[in-house]
Amino acid sequence: MSHLHLKSSELELVIDANYGADILSIKTADKHQEVLLQTPWADRAEAVIRQEQRSIYLEPQAHWMERYRGGWQMICPVAGPPRVIHGAPVGFHGEAAISTWKVNNLESTSARMQLDFFSLPIRIEREVSVDGNVIEITDVITNLSNLELEFDYSSHPAFGGALLEGEVSIETSAQKFHLDEESISPHGISGSTHDWPLVKGENGKVLDLSRLPSPPTRLGVFGWLSDFGSKKWYRIKNIDTNITFEMEWESEFLDFAWFWLEFNDNEGSPWFRNVRTFAIEPSSTQTSGENRKSILQLKGNQATTIKQIVRITSS
Repeated sequence: MSHLHLKSSELELVIDANYGADILSIKTADKHQEVLLQTPWADRAEAVIRQEQRSIYLEPQAHWMERYRGGWQMICPVAGPPRVIHGAPVGFHGEAAISTWKVNNLESTSARMQLDFFSLPIRIEREVSVDGNVIEITDVITNLSNLELEFDYSSHPAFGGALLEGEVSIETSAQKFHLDEESISPHGISGSTHDWPLVKGENGKVLDLSRLPSPPTRLGVFGWLSDFGSKKWYRIKNIDTNITFEMEWESEFLDFAWFWLEFNDNEGSPWFRNVRTFAIEPSSTQTSGENRKSILQLKGNQATTIKQIVRITSS
């Protein structure tokens, strides 16, 4: 099946059920303003996925990035580097984002898809719907075994397009920001914790993550948000274009949100300082460190529901 197209009076979505059930594009219906990242190598990535172009990488992360078109992925059952989980050697960013999903139902404003995992005995039934300026994503995750399973889940929307064309503000219910423990950062001590939105470095400099600079300023940050309180949400607003992306999520298992910011900063492959994007990713685990542990744990035959609600406004 080719890409799925959903459309409301205000939004247009493109979903690839054949590869990861990725949401490849979210555009406003009137001005066709894109809010998600399209990587500079997206056309080649598409060709590699369709086996119209040969893959050149065997290393797990490079192999995944070669097929990365941008957009919005579900990362499960492993988020981050490859590791063995319940005896299964799972690759970079897991199974969900590279698998072919079964389409159970498709209408003009909604799609229902399903994936039965091979790495773990779990099933995810996903429904994506759009109504006006609201997108709802509901994932029902079921443990198909009698065993207790612990695994990762992360929702990975990478932003770009008109949403990042200029200065950007960020609001969130998170109270804390943590720099990744395994990354070297010029903004503070690796693994250090800061009161959102200010990251205070050893040199006395302060980075305000609630105001992101317009091009051509370069900036790179990686860590995670926590302490969201009773309601988990964030809001991204482009100061110049007045486009706003607001997400809230409901789940007892997604207490963290990865914060990945790449504003033309990374000199290495495949970025080469040619990508301006960032992501705030609701997640069941921290990014790294000795205390990294997923709080998504399902008992035998248990099911859980994760709901994400997005509102996009443009004026």
